[in-house]
Amino acid sequence: ISINYMMRQKKLAEVKTDFINNMSHEFKTPLATISVATDSLANDKIATNPEKVKYYSELIKQENLRMKKQVENVLNMSKLERNEVKLFLKETNVRELIRRTAESFSLIVKQRNGTLREEFNATNYNFKIDEFHISNMLVNLLDNANKYSPETPEISIKTRNEGHFYVIEVSDKGMGMETQNKTKIFEKFFREETGNIHNVKGQGLGLSYVKKIVELHKGQIIVDSQKGKGSTFTIKLPMA
Repeated sequence: ISINYMMRQKKLAEVKTDFINNMSHEFKTPLATISVATDSLANDKIATNPEKVKYYSELIKQENLRMKKQVENVLNMSKLERNEVKLFLKETNVRELIRRTAESFSLIVKQRNGTLREEFNATNYNFKIDEFHISNMLVNLLDNANKYSPETPEISIKTRNEGHFYVIEVSDKGMGMETQNKTKIFEKFFREETGNIHNVKGQGLGLSYVKKIVELHKGQIIVDSQKGKGSTFTIKLPMA
């Protein structure tokens, strides 16, 4: 057995262990939050306060969606690798899809006292996409922006028309990344080093999934990032 083979196997084992640890953390945190929220709702003082009931109900809802997203990421990547994903393309108001997705995700950003700004400059926004996968793609990009942002995230999502492309930009003013990692971030299981492994958790599947979905739509994805200043992910989807 060659040394290179042994090194590859060792690296693979480390990646799998890291993946399992991160997956465990991804479920442990929302489950703990849901547990606290349900206990709070059982409190008589909170149960009679409509605002508190709404707050904790929304908290349970978004943590449930968070866990659902983690499971979907794993299942979707598995299907993509086996070439089992078939796009169901239909005429869609993409502007409205983005607006709904951003509105839903803004609850998570607001929890950290952050902002999620929308800027719709595209005037043509009805074209054929797979609504389910494009929505998941957007959630993954927003989640990545939120995850790698400081305590008060500043995230923006913008659209514009560029020739026959519909362009979506998701930007943050977070940690940014090293130049050499701009291509690596789309590799499965890769995660940008944060200096403290406990700061940022995830399976390292989100951006790999995003890239594959963009490619299935015959689109392009570009990342512009500076360490310490933030990142911008630009998605170009053909409208015809």
